[in-house]
Amino acid sequence: MTIRIAEPYNVVVACMPLRYDIDTGHHIVIITGDYAEPSEWRTLLTAIGADPQYGPGYGFLRDLRASAHPVSAETVIGIIAVVREFWIRLGARRAAILTRHGIDLPAAVAHALAEDANLPLRAFSDMDDALAWLNGV
Repeated sequence: MTIRIAEPYNVVVACMPLRYDIDTGHHIVIITGDYAEPSEWRTLLTAIGADPQYGPGYGFLRDLRASAHPVSAETVIGIIAVVREFWIRLGARRAAILTRHGIDLPAAVAHALAEDANLPLRAFSDMDDALAWLNGV
């Protein structure tokens, strides 16, 4: 469990760490856990790349529906920089961010930054839409 200081109130909050599962049948990596810092993403993506079940051409599904502690736009910029660094190395196909219904500002910022960087990453609030995107439908 990660402990983070929540801005602007400097409240200590407990966050569920990032974790991943590889669905080899559907060629999707499912990432869960609370919002995270760029360093946590670097650790996670390094572990995925070293996992013998992982191979190039997989899609990534970031499931934020249970996340409770959003990060700042500055943090999202750092996360997208890490994702860009690992994208080619991992041979990622597409990525979908799955949020609860409503506006998720960090996911919207990530979607916009990815679009600007020509990364095939999109935000969705519906699982079927996210999976269709990952499968190129």
